[in-house]
Amino acid sequence: MTRILLAGVTAILLGAFSPAYASLELEEKAMPFYQQGEALRRTGRYEEAVKAYRQALQIYPEHPVAFDRLREIYRKGQTAAETIQVLEATVAREKGDFIAWNLLGVLYGRERHWDEALQAFAQSLQAEPRAADTLVNRGWILVELRRYDEAVAAFEAARELQPRLARAHAGLGSTLVEARGDYEEGMKRYLLAVKLDPGNPALLNDLGWLAYKMNRYPEAVAALEKAVALDPENAMIQTNLGLAYQKVDKADEAVAQLEQALAMNPEYTLALYGLGKAYEARGQYREALQAYRRAWRQSGNELYLFLWIQTYMSNHGQAMILFLFAFLAGGGVFALRAFRRRRTSAATEGEPTAS
Repeated sequence: MTRILLAGVTAILLGAFSPAYASLELEEKAMPFYQQGEALRRTGRYEEAVKAYRQALQIYPEHPVAFDRLREIYRKGQTAAETIQVLEATVAREKGDFIAWNLLGVLYGRERHWDEALQAFAQSLQAEPRAADTLVNRGWILVELRRYDEAVAAFEAARELQPRLARAHAGLGSTLVEARGDYEEGMKRYLLAVKLDPGNPALLNDLGWLAYKMNRYPEAVAALEKAVALDPENAMIQTNLGLAYQKVDKADEAVAQLEQALAMNPEYTLALYGLGKAYEARGQYREALQAYRRAWRQSGNELYLFLWIQTYMSNHGQAMILFLFAFLAGGGVFALRAFRRRRTSAATEGEPTAS
């Protein structure tokens, strides 16, 4: 009996010092600073909020949300170039500032400076190996570079450090779709990510687009409607919802969403394409032609020219199709006759003259 009790006490003591217990204890210590950061952020006191979030991360590097809040504040406060300058000055003063290195790597990635981004993430992880968010950001860069095996390893490592990090699950799902075409497993990962972070419009948008690609259109609409409600000024999400509405035969709703997207970003070619398709579905061929023409002129993509011609012919009926065939046939005959004349002329000029 004594041995059993001793074993039980030993197990409790060992459990108290296990990584999981230590992580929970650190999270509890970090919580007051995170909550303080949230309160300061909501009242617009961003500089003070940054300090509070940084304190939370210094205590608990695996925090699942604090880095997101920092990125959000930096995006609001200044341009990317200004933020890079500030962060570069920060890491020059303090080489071991894993928070600044991580944020700097994200900004380098947005500028498509891949090598600099990976170097920044390496510095962050060297300073703090438990920085799960850094692993996720590194994974996304590796996906861009199509280094999929390394990306999967980064996302898996992040999930082990912080199972509640939604972006780690989403990154893994995206990589499985991109590298292996495993849409089912990718969908499972994204559903878990959204469950962990239901108020994230980017995750909902990705989930909706994945459902769209899998022909699960009602699910796509449901996810994208939530994303639009959370981020109504995002032209990409508006466009994706418009495209999904078309697939469930909601042409009027599709037109409304796509027109809103173009009001926010008139140069968004995908929205013009979607609008053209929605107008076609409503039989508004003139408006569809205008949308396709604009898309072609903006992008130079011949696909939109083809759609423009196709819609033009649909609008003008069978007579127009016969006319175009006749025109092309006539042009072919004319070209053939011209070729024969040139060939005959060349042969005549090449004949020896009589002396």
